[in-house]
Amino acid sequence: MLEARAFEPEFLRKLDLLVLGIKRARTVRAGQRALGRIQGLGIEPENFKDYAPGDDLRFLDWNAFARLDDLIIRTYRADRQVEITSLVDASASMGLPERDDKLGLALAIGAAFAYIGMADNDAVRIGAFSMRRGAMKLETTAFHRRRESYLNFKPFVMSVKSGGETRLGAAVDQLLLQRRPAGTVVVISDFLVSESDAEDALKRLVAARHEVKVIHVMGEQETTAAYPPGLFRVRDVETGEIRETIFGPATAAALRRKVEQIASRVREICTTHAITYAQAFGAGTFEDFMERELPLFGIVR
Repeated sequence: MLEARAFEPEFLRKLDLLVLGIKRARTVRAGQRALGRIQGLGIEPENFKDYAPGDDLRFLDWNAFARLDDLIIRTYRADRQVEITSLVDASASMGLPERDDKLGLALAIGAAFAYIGMADNDAVRIGAFSMRRGAMKLETTAFHRRRESYLNFKPFVMSVKSGGETRLGAAVDQLLLQRRPAGTVVVISDFLVSESDAEDALKRLVAARHEVKVIHVMGEQETTAAYPPGLFRVRDVETGEIRETIFGPATAAALRRKVEQIASRVREICTTHAITYAQAFGAGTFEDFMERELPLFGIVR
């Protein structure tokens, strides 16, 4: 399954090169040695930046001023690192269609973001959620900071199975009850839930001062509606509802429009609440997704 790809040495080397390229490009664009994360408030000097009105004069580098006749601010690594949680939807809809491997894609992306966060010694963890027997089941790993401990995520990631209803709001309830410091929460789901549940859950994460990022995953078969024509008895894997339908060109077109509507609505919700949104449609897009979206996601500092 695709989630195993996130632990292969070859793929991790690609991630390392990608992260290095992003940092180098950022440094070149800034025209500085590097971009500091925070001015002062730490003990480990990190970078320098040009003085701008409003900067704290206590952190002027007077030696640089004497040599260069230029006002330079010394920046420091923050004492408190960021907590990053990759929150993966493990509901029944994530397991179908089987050939799409949506859950594998979601877990691979979640693990990849955890690996990247560890590059700056941020505290990262991976969680999976779904409703089981009427109760929310939210499971998370312990937090890890160092790259050497990345493989500790593998048993958890490889053990996650799909099942039950989605109920994003109930998952967020449990997450917020843990009363963790505000950090980054990456929500990875197919968002086959009610609009109100999705929007309310994301709003509450933002209200708790988390930086929220959404990755919308769907399968290639379900987005293209590439099903054989004929009469089908279809059962909703989350509610158990059964209905008969005749599948043909008109039904396929209707399904594609439905996918577009769902994606458009989730994107709209994210835009309204200043949440970063990205699509990963199809398991074959995994590595392309990482290359395309990682520079925009703000995980690499």
